[in-house]
Amino acid sequence: METKGSKTLVTAKVNPDLDGVSCTLAYADLLKQEGTEINGVITGSPQSEVRYFIEKHNISIPTRPDENSTDWNKFILVDASSMKGMPKVVIPDRVVEIIDHRTGEPEREFPNARIQNEIIGAAATIIVERFIKVGKKINPDYAMLLYGAIYHNTLNFIATNTTGRDRKAVRYLETNYNLNEGVIREMFDFATREVEADVKTALEDDAKEFGEGWKIGAYQLVVWGSEIFSDKKLIEESVRNLKDKMGADWSFVNIIDLEARNSHIYSESDDGGEIISEALGAEFRNGWITLPAILRKQIMPKVNEVTDNENERFRSKA
Repeated sequence: METKGSKTLVTAKVNPDLDGVSCTLAYADLLKQEGTEINGVITGSPQSEVRYFIEKHNISIPTRPDENSTDWNKFILVDASSMKGMPKVVIPDRVVEIIDHRTGEPEREFPNARIQNEIIGAAATIIVERFIKVGKKINPDYAMLLYGAIYHNTLNFIATNTTGRDRKAVRYLETNYNLNEGVIREMFDFATREVEADVKTALEDDAKEFGEGWKIGAYQLVVWGSEIFSDKKLIEESVRNLKDKMGADWSFVNIIDLEARNSHIYSESDDGGEIISEALGAEFRNGWITLPAILRKQIMPKVNEVTDNENERFRSKA
């Protein structure tokens, strides 16, 4: 992989999902077309929906270990707006641009960054809009990744964060890059098989951390009519073990079943269950609740609001 000579890096979180991968590669390519010397590189291991495009469509994804480097002195973050989960190479004061789509205050951590952070279905939608605005062509492989990312992040357009802009971006990609929903169903089926084959690894690959002064392990899997729900004990054990491995105070997993259009949420602790119950207005039974499909990025702001309002009451024990 070529990195020498470039001083600006476009990147997403470590072990990124398809939205992070597609935005990294496509936006770096757009900036290159405009004459910027830049690299778009993925840190860690891409998640299962990304591996579908690698294995079934032979799309090359440049990756690197999560380690420090002096190859870059400027950074652009995509599908990310905080330092949690970011590659070690990223220096907050040297982040010059952020493109994201979630609730947050990135200006606090990145005072020198130009920020576009809008509550829409996918950061990939913003990247598609950037190409359209400047009249540049998207690399066909990257167009396919962006297409899949919008579907994946909007949960096949059933998530409440879906907007008309996401749908418009998808129509543009279908019209101009010969894409259709057949690839989307194949993507979800492939990802579901990978989750079923190794639930523990799928959870660890996806693991995210949240919280200030305490650590919440928040895990998410997206499946299509999966059989993994027949072995909830394996899921529960995996979440508990991963919590200990990560050093989290408490953890939960959100498993989204696209076929049933719902979320199955498991909390491994009573404290976590109490917080999530108050945040989502639902009651756990035997550690689980089932709700209409909701994304982790939608759950966490509600959880943070509860913990902030209740001060130390819900803070996990050290």
